[in-house]
Amino acid sequence: MDMPLNEPFWNPYRLVPAKEVRDRQPPKTHERFDGHCGIISCTLENLTPLFIWNSRPETDRNFLKRNGSFVIPGSSLKGMFRSLAELVGGGCFSVSSKRGMNNSPPTPVPKEMAKCDDIHRLCITCRMFGAMEEKANARVHMGKVGISDAIWQGPPNARCQPFEVYLSGCGVRHEPFYRSPHTGQLDGKSRKLYFHQPMHQTSIQSIPAQIRKQAWRVHALPAGQQFRFEVQFTNLTDSELSLLLYIIALEKTVDVRIDHSIRLRGPMRHKIGNAKPLGMGSCAIHIERLTYLAPPQERFSALRHTSRHILEKDSLKKEIEIRIQPYVTDRSPTMEGVRKMMVWDELDKRIFRYPDYTWFQNSDNKKVPLKNL
Repeated sequence: MDMPLNEPFWNPYRLVPAKEVRDRQPPKTHERFDGHCGIISCTLENLTPLFIWNSRPETDRNFLKRNGSFVIPGSSLKGMFRSLAELVGGGCFSVSSKRGMNNSPPTPVPKEMAKCDDIHRLCITCRMFGAMEEKANARVHMGKVGISDAIWQGPPNARCQPFEVYLSGCGVRHEPFYRSPHTGQLDGKSRKLYFHQPMHQTSIQSIPAQIRKQAWRVHALPAGQQFRFEVQFTNLTDSELSLLLYIIALEKTVDVRIDHSIRLRGPMRHKIGNAKPLGMGSCAIHIERLTYLAPPQERFSALRHTSRHILEKDSLKKEIEIRIQPYVTDRSPTMEGVRKMMVWDELDKRIFRYPDYTWFQNSDNKKVPLKNL
């Protein structure tokens, strides 16, 4: 089971093997008129309490608002989608940790997975989401995917609910927990994902009395809130469009076994926002409409309004199924790990928490790992 061995609880996170970065090549830039262009119209519903911090130095942490409405920034959505695309699509590690265990140097990212640093040799996710070289006279590829803010669709008088959260660690990082599962080494060849916690649809983990004074009071939206956002894409290749649709739509039904003992079934769901280890931020994203725009050369040269190809309902479902098929049939260790981490099973009764400080201080636990996912 995915917990410290011989413990009844589950760690909130797991490391999933990363794919090798392949096929670095020049991107098709915006002046090229030979790719897919369009708009993906989406809805987002949070399945557990959702908190997006407004970053103001207040005693109580309030949910981010813009123009009087709750909002999930497009930058947050883009970060979530890009991280997932890097994992399932074999992209580079565009963001790496600046700090290792106990403030030691971070785990090195393998050279073959390192951030792209040549604008003419970009991995699939850098071609899609953008990249910037890290050297003198650095060049920039602005990317071909843009994501709007997700705007809340609720009534003006709705209120958030207060929750106490404590996210600080114990001041240690247990090295065996951070070994790549497929190599058994602390080699940076894996990515951290957080489990969904369906038992926390209306609440989150309680805080022990001895650390309650250190907790934050956050104001989160209860489960069941609706948001809308759009994803714009320009000049995507077939493979890039397939990856984009997969990371948004995911899979409607997966059937997995964790450690050969626990069976979980249900759709794959995303996680976004703060306090993910406590169960917050699980959400269901649905594509409502896919609009293919006419080729750019037609749009820019025509005096009259050019046609759009709009897909909804059955035609949309068929298009998505065809496009994402390469990922749905992918049985690699990466994809199997992603499915186990992102499945949302309403009947999942596991208890999630971190080991406490005394567990880490116990010398008997020094080499205790997490069991295989």
